[in-house]
Amino acid sequence: MDEPKFINACQLRDQGRFTEAYREFIEVAEAASDSLDKAGALLYASNTLEISGQIEAATSKLKEAQVLMEDRRASASGVDEKRAAFELFLDYETATLLWLQGRSPNAALDKFDAAIKKHGLAAAVNKQNLTPKEAHSQDFYESIQMRRSFILADLGRWKEAMPILEGLESPREYKEAVAFYLGHCYVCCGEYSKAKPYLLSALNLGLPPNLKFRAHAELGIVYMALGGYARAKIEFETTLQTADTNYLKDSAISKRLEICCRQLGLQDEAEHYARMK
Repeated sequence: MDEPKFINACQLRDQGRFTEAYREFIEVAEAASDSLDKAGALLYASNTLEISGQIEAATSKLKEAQVLMEDRRASASGVDEKRAAFELFLDYETATLLWLQGRSPNAALDKFDAAIKKHGLAAAVNKQNLTPKEAHSQDFYESIQMRRSFILADLGRWKEAMPILEGLESPREYKEAVAFYLGHCYVCCGEYSKAKPYLLSALNLGLPPNLKFRAHAELGIVYMALGGYARAKIEFETTLQTADTNYLKDSAISKRLEICCRQLGLQDEAEHYARMK
């Protein structure tokens, strides 16, 4: 493998220069004579596409890496640390892409759980004295746990998600989602005052559309529970304007808007929202 070129590609990816990074990874893969090096470069190319939001393209490139890794497994013998590292990244990326596709949350959760078990990942007792290999594994463990918490929360298993989210210290990625899901979990357990700053922080950090309208709805629930009906009305109206049909069908937003309007003495608006049930 062309190590300097590979390292440069990693730096480009970390700088957000995804197009350049992807091109570099592909060039490394094309020039590599070893199947493991080729698979590794393709895996990093897939990860670059995933980070930049190109999920289908990332999945396609991941499949190319998987084929090469399977061939390597069949022919390899003994312990190979590089192969083990790429195997961990491959399992992690496979589960991550399955999660991001959003079609099979339970399957994605199973993949993450299997990766933790397969690679013997666990929380470090003392993060100050980790070897480079241990630090590498710890980074993957924390990233997997974070993704698991999101899936658990979306599956309604917020009691399992909450301690994971509360244990995340200075997450390096998805800070806005961590804040949202913490707020969501606190709403689920009725701790509205705790939920409020997390939901506000999530919106300030910038959420993707599929979480943004949910954050407005959750914030509306918080304001409503705390007696702030005017603010709750604004949040629910924003949700009504931006949420998808499936969410609106199951979230009782119109009913909550009716209640807010009645509390505010806005009877005509209350009747309007009552008819939307």
